[in-house]
Amino acid sequence: MGRDVTLYPKEATKNDLKNYLENLGFEKCGHFWDWPKGTLNYSWFDYEDFKSIDGVSADIYPVREDELKITGNQWALHVRNLYSASWYDVKMLNDVLRGARKLFGGTIRGDYGTNRYAPLWKDNSTPISRGISSIYSHVRQEISAVRHSLPDPSMKIPVPDDGEVHDFVKFTQTLDPSRVLYNGLVPFAVSMFEYFFSQAFQILIKYDPIALDKRSVHKQKLDFETLLEVERKEATVENVIARSYTFQNLNQLNKAYKDWLDIDVRKILYKKKKIGNSVTFLENRISDIIQYRHGIVHHFAIDRSLTKEGYIHILEAIEKGIGEFILFAEKKYGFKAEEHY
Repeated sequence: MGRDVTLYPKEATKNDLKNYLENLGFEKCGHFWDWPKGTLNYSWFDYEDFKSIDGVSADIYPVREDELKITGNQWALHVRNLYSASWYDVKMLNDVLRGARKLFGGTIRGDYGTNRYAPLWKDNSTPISRGISSIYSHVRQEISAVRHSLPDPSMKIPVPDDGEVHDFVKFTQTLDPSRVLYNGLVPFAVSMFEYFFSQAFQILIKYDPIALDKRSVHKQKLDFETLLEVERKEATVENVIARSYTFQNLNQLNKAYKDWLDIDVRKILYKKKKIGNSVTFLENRISDIIQYRHGIVHHFAIDRSLTKEGYIHILEAIEKGIGEFILFAEKKYGFKAEEHY
């Protein structure tokens, strides 16, 4: 579901509309919809300060016979974005329509009626709130996707009538090939944790007042290749700073956040949480998972006792750890993550 609005210009060629969109920064793209032959598909996205969530799609297409009677022009401009789009995305959608109508005249038809634009709302978001919320939403979606994609055990071993899992049954279950796969997915779970905290760190040190003060006096030796990466916009200042730390290690992760933001991540994670059927400190559980990943990656230490349920508990610990940081960030920076997605 989304916002769908079409401008039927009074007088505009395909090339007129093409030049108009490209001058606004739209770029050609593919499209899943089955548009009429000759359609040009474009998209726009504002990467600055995390302003866009969905962006805007724009399509220049030859009108159908029933549409030709609206203005008599052979080409129309269709613009769209999802309901999850940001305030900036919706504003751009409206700006595209207003600008085109001013240049080419015509009639607007769409979700909001004739010659009406998408309503805007009061926007209280900030670069920090938009950036952190975007990363959080992305990681949650990926964790959910992995959880729902996990295969069931491939060996169906009957449990005795008395319900007790005897040693022989336990041993037989360890031979299930699916357990190797569950082990192989442990690094993926840790990478979600690393990705979130690395990206959140880079967002915060770009906008947080404490970090900005520290940046003004920070000294760091850089090789020439790194400078070229920044010049080519292949890396940012925040990327370069983050490279000094590893976010797959809680000590290093905590050092990064304390050095630059005076935030103690270990303290945030030092909370008892129920994970599966047990209650444990999140900090300890996540440390164990990171060590588990280290054993798999560097020593090929496959733990054949890891079940599907056990792997889901690993995802649960990662998700709850990230969730605790989100609660902290919401309080510190004054926003609600769910308001951005």
